[in-house]
Amino acid sequence: MNNKIKPDLDRRRALKLMGLTALSATVASCTDKGTENIMALGQTVGLKESEVPTDKMTYSTVNDDKVSILGFGCMRFPTTADGKIDEVAAEKLVDYAMAHGVTYYDTAWPYHGGASELTIGRALKKYDRNSFYLADKMPTWAINRKEQIPEIFNKQLEKCQVDYFDYYLLHNLQTLRDYKRVYEDLGGLAYLLEQKKKGKIRKLGWSFHGDMELFKYVLDQDVKWDFVQIQINYNDWKHARVPSKDLYDMLTERNIPIVVMEPLLGGRLARLNEQAIRLFHEAEPTMSNASWAFRFLGSLPNMLTVLSGMTYMEHLQDNIKTFSPLKPLTEEEFNMCLEAADLLNKYQTIPCTDCKYCVPCPYGVEIPGIFSFYNKIINHENLIRANGEQDKEWLEKRKIFLTDYNRAVPKMAQADRCIGCRECVPLCPQMIDIPRQLQRIDKLSEDLKLTIKH
Repeated sequence: MNNKIKPDLDRRRALKLMGLTALSATVASCTDKGTENIMALGQTVGLKESEVPTDKMTYSTVNDDKVSILGFGCMRFPTTADGKIDEVAAEKLVDYAMAHGVTYYDTAWPYHGGASELTIGRALKKYDRNSFYLADKMPTWAINRKEQIPEIFNKQLEKCQVDYFDYYLLHNLQTLRDYKRVYEDLGGLAYLLEQKKKGKIRKLGWSFHGDMELFKYVLDQDVKWDFVQIQINYNDWKHARVPSKDLYDMLTERNIPIVVMEPLLGGRLARLNEQAIRLFHEAEPTMSNASWAFRFLGSLPNMLTVLSGMTYMEHLQDNIKTFSPLKPLTEEEFNMCLEAADLLNKYQTIPCTDCKYCVPCPYGVEIPGIFSFYNKIINHENLIRANGEQDKEWLEKRKIFLTDYNRAVPKMAQADRCIGCRECVPLCPQMIDIPRQLQRIDKLSEDLKLTIKH
């Protein structure tokens, strides 16, 4: 593909637009009249079938596989009311993706409580094995005994109904200690390399959620890594705990292809504040918020595929349209995405991507739902101080906050249920101090209940 963007571009300094955030329906009552007119801007809408090309998908050029730049992430399949995968809807999405040129499908041992591998296996079984690339992962955190490694790997092949994986990863590397324990002391890496020699793994890589020390250590192993999966999006390019630009540069210098996860930052880059929405809308009124994020990534050299967990057909259609064919960003548009990131980072949101690794909580706390609600309030600039001046506007915002909190999160799953056991902390790929954040949100909620003049 013809990439116009170099990753070391200078930033435009002028931040021109001011405003509020467009919220999703969960906290729609927080929206005032001045914001209602921009709610629809940049949102994904259903497309007519004729608007979604079937033969124009953009494919990666970083290796010999015909990998679509858009990859199908299997962590967010549609679900039924009881939380189980809606098999009919999921298969419909996979069939549509296959018909429109999507060739890369990414699943993992913990996705949907272990059901994701079964679902994608059944959905792809009808297709020629050479028409798609299937990626799966060794669950690093779940390994306590050496015997578990072959047990899990062979079970994954069985669940996915395949004889080999095209792409296989050391999943969710967070700490150097766990990497050494599983892949050195328990022989995990040696086992996976042996499977590669046997043809049960075509390409071996790893997914990263740790610090720079871990990244450099794994990168420097005496292994020919075929690819690495990292979190990149225009917000994390410079604003993340470990800036994704630094990781991107190191991999690109070594000619190691990159698989992108969290291109929309758990959906947060599809639900922008008004400042960012207006910035993008001024440049191109017909493009969705998500398409800007995907074009940002697709415009970078060395991309193998950009994963997206697409729950709804309109999301899949919009993403296919974005990549069919991909229109690389100009230098000005690339810088505009980085400007939008600055606008988003004016507010201290919680860096949750809704991966749900932290749930179920043993005490029933709906952690991702609480953080999602809080972030929407923050982005909307509707967060109020409990000790603020209690005028009419303050009282109305207080009422909205408490009402919408109860609507968004069931009473018995709210932040006050957290006892600080910290079982969730090592599970979080973003390394959020979850109990501390929950305690902060609970304190705000309780203070707003108590602090009011009668």
